[in-house]
Amino acid sequence: MKFEIDLTDAIKSYFEMLGGDGNHFSSETANRVRSFGMELDRKRNYEKFTKFDSDCDEMIIGNHLRLFSFCEHHLLPFYGEAAIGYIPNGKIFGLSKFQRLVDMVASKPQTQEKLTADIMRELKDRLHPLGIGVVLTAIHTCVFARGAQSTKAEFTTNAMYGKFKENPQTRSEFLSCIQRQ
Repeated sequence: MKFEIDLTDAIKSYFEMLGGDGNHFSSETANRVRSFGMELDRKRNYEKFTKFDSDCDEMIIGNHLRLFSFCEHHLLPFYGEAAIGYIPNGKIFGLSKFQRLVDMVASKPQTQEKLTADIMRELKDRLHPLGIGVVLTAIHTCVFARGAQSTKAEFTTNAMYGKFKENPQTRSEFLSCIQRQ
């Protein structure tokens, strides 16, 4: 990650804006923030999505995948779970790639709606499956901590493609499977 400016002053200003005492600001805090930024950059640039030939023609589902991102409107975190299903078209990912794909796409500020669509697009572009379903459920700290201050609000978004969008039975099977798990 390229930091063309020294971020310590910016991080300290943010710390003070949150009510922190600038006299007690630790340079280690700035280092931890930089380190977290570099970790997110590594996730954004992950590209080891190994594909395997497969004659599987049944739905493959990854459920309860960890989701962590940032709201682009407030730069506050949102977190929750993702479920991804697809029907292969001659190629499959290794199962760990479900989480890697979510982490890669979620590692930058955005809306939950865009994140959902982008996960679907990445899977579509990489595997060209016959169908895809993506469902994200998240808690937004911007809703929890400011404004409405709702402590129980969860938001669910979905994106469907191919057989998941065109065939109500396929969509229903996917939604039923992710609710059972």
